[in-house]
Amino acid sequence: MHYKFLALIALFLLPSVVFGAGFAKQSLFLSKTPVVEGEQVLVHTVVQNDTATKFDGSLVFFAKGTGEKEKIGTVAVAIAPGGANTVSVSWTPSAGEFVVTAEITAKDGTVIETQSANFSIAKKPATTFASFSSLGSGDTQVQSSADVQAMIAKFSPTVANYAHPAFLTIDSWRAQAAKVFDQGETWAQKKMEGRAPAEVLGATTKDPSPKNLTSTFSYLTGFLSAHAFSILNWVVANTGVFYPVIAISFLFTLWKLSTRFRRPNY
Repeated sequence: MHYKFLALIALFLLPSVVFGAGFAKQSLFLSKTPVVEGEQVLVHTVVQNDTATKFDGSLVFFAKGTGEKEKIGTVAVAIAPGGANTVSVSWTPSAGEFVVTAEITAKDGTVIETQSANFSIAKKPATTFASFSSLGSGDTQVQSSADVQAMIAKFSPTVANYAHPAFLTIDSWRAQAAKVFDQGETWAQKKMEGRAPAEVLGATTKDPSPKNLTSTFSYLTGFLSAHAFSILNWVVANTGVFYPVIAISFLFTLWKLSTRFRRPNY
């Protein structure tokens, strides 16, 4: 009976011992969010090898919406003992709700492990003349932090695994901030409506009235606010700008605090 129990345990452990590859926890994500139908996006996942032998195999990606499950692509992987790789495949989805699945497959076709995640793909908005206006034109597309996470995963899959929920929360905050800044740009554009300060209304110059001064002040307020909201929106929406700014701000704050505490008290 004792030997049967050990054999049962070995049966469950055998795939991980022989093949030695597995997914990092919750490591299936897209290269950007939100995603609109017809856009090309990368599906990323992190595969790690916790054994002392090299793993050779492949990753197969599938997507299932309302219809049949469709193969996205296959990527060959080779992972050194104790190493990890970030594997990506290109995907151009249609609109709808999808379950994307990645399968680790050995050379003999054996599926070692699978991991799935749900993704929502938005419909492509109708193109109108208003969508080409320069300010307050609509929702700003916020880039995902997936590339940053993939970069971290190359150096430390464990850190990337624990940081993944934090990145999801920050991306959600960035999307909300972008909406606020979009509304701010729309408000600023309305402030700029009407006569610009340098506009000539007639053949003769009139003395400035309180109404004209108010109009001029409103225009300048809208002009400055529009540019401020536009810059903030650009910083928040671009991952390559947002995270370096946050990192520099954090380090600067630490430096100021350290210099303040080091200052002698008299």
